[in-house]
Amino acid sequence: MTREAGATVSSPARVGAALRSPLTAANAIGLLGAALALGCLFMLPAPWNIRLPLYLILSIWVLLRPQVALYLLPLSVPWGALDYIGLGPLRLNSTDILVILLAAAWLAGHVLRSGHQSGGPGRYERQAIPPLLLVGLVTLLMSMLVSLTVAISVKSSLKEIFKWIEVLIIVVAGSGYIRTRRQAWTIVVFSLLAALSQAALGYYQELFNIGPSSFVRGESLRVYGTFNQPNPYAGYINLSLTIALALAITSRKKETRWLAAGASALLALAEFFSQSRGGWLALLTASLFILLVGLPSLRPFWRVLIVGFWALVESILIGIIPQHLFNPLLNFIGVNDISFTHPTAQQYATAERLAHWLAGIHMFLDHPWLGVGIGNYGDAYPHYTVGIFVIPLGHAHNYFINVAAEMGLLGLMAYTFFVLVIAGLSARVYHRLRRASRELAASLAANRRLSVSALRWHQRLERIGDDQALALGIVAALLTVLVHNMVDNLYVQGMANLMALLLIVLLRLERLALAENQQPGPKESSPTRADIQSAPALTART
Repeated sequence: MTREAGATVSSPARVGAALRSPLTAANAIGLLGAALALGCLFMLPAPWNIRLPLYLILSIWVLLRPQVALYLLPLSVPWGALDYIGLGPLRLNSTDILVILLAAAWLAGHVLRSGHQSGGPGRYERQAIPPLLLVGLVTLLMSMLVSLTVAISVKSSLKEIFKWIEVLIIVVAGSGYIRTRRQAWTIVVFSLLAALSQAALGYYQELFNIGPSSFVRGESLRVYGTFNQPNPYAGYINLSLTIALALAITSRKKETRWLAAGASALLALAEFFSQSRGGWLALLTASLFILLVGLPSLRPFWRVLIVGFWALVESILIGIIPQHLFNPLLNFIGVNDISFTHPTAQQYATAERLAHWLAGIHMFLDHPWLGVGIGNYGDAYPHYTVGIFVIPLGHAHNYFINVAAEMGLLGLMAYTFFVLVIAGLSARVYHRLRRASRELAASLAANRRLSVSALRWHQRLERIGDDQALALGIVAALLTVLVHNMVDNLYVQGMANLMALLLIVLLRLERLALAENQQPGPKESSPTRADIQSAPALTART
């Protein structure tokens, strides 16, 4: 009788305990989100019956795990433009929505941390980004706001300012959520996969000649992916192509080199199909940078090449080598006898760029201090047309000229300072990783004990070697943006967000890689026959 009563009393308690364990806040929110998604799916008209449930699920996912926004951003940059939501003067695509959700998650977590509550949405690390970078970004945004006071079109200005506010959000809110080396590499892998998907789309466009007739050059079509223009498509491909090239050339792991080499070949073919001369110039510059910095053994040959190059230039200038020998190359580039009124088909693109450069320079000379207003180059262009090029392209085809025209001397100084800050921080990160790799290699070479520690040290050396190669690739990717922006504007379709994401991966990689490399390993054990046979080979190979 007593046993039965005890069983009767304990059964509800056991049931309640079993129900309380899965009834966490995360699971309750997940169930509520799933119910709302199903309701939208069956009750709303297209396309909102699909769009709204996806955004609801994404919102809950990002609020609970803010790192998800960082993983999805590389995928949304090329593909997010296929769907957008109009919000007044702004057109929000999935990239914009991810950044807004990331900011919301960061603010929610900040409130919880300020209230001395542990946890919150994701784990966040304070002071993850150098203050100098924040100073550069804030200075640039302040100069944009100042130029807003003289803007012709406030709507055009707000679009450009909102773009750079998103960059600030990614730098401030996103950097603290990259807490492990694996998370940093996951973002890079997703970036490579997204670029490969765009390369596949480019192959499809090239194979079936899918595109407007204005993209036909010679007998082939210039591929453009989802970017609607071949030049930004080439700039986007270069961001991942240079990372793959750096990993293929300078990585220590054979598996990493082979995978990166395959990705490099696929991306390089898509870059070739774009027929973007600005993209090719940026890729050539970045490739030379990777070889010069990543392979120090080649530097004596570079000195010979540099001396030979300047000797060739001097020979052309003083007339030893006749200039007519280079006319075919000049005609191919389109810089020979340029006309703004009757340009040939080969000269048209170059003449159009020069016309927009001149228009931007004249805007700057007429408005030297504050420019014509951020984002207002296209609005002011009809008053500065050159020759037959009366259609505004939205930018000056040179971002430094564009900044000077839109924000004046104040904005040009702010943007130049921002670029110099990125260059200095990138050089510091790569220098520290290279120094750590050399110190670890020296320690491994000096370790004469034939034990498991030699194998563990070699694994650490491979990891930090891969991190060094990745850092070199990201620096080269940012270099392609700087070079390509001399003849174009790559801050379109969320690519500024992707550049910001790669930048914070680079800056976080330094601390994460060095911290992981300094972690103590397991206790050493007695050497085995395999250790004795492999340790000399590892030391010699290092």
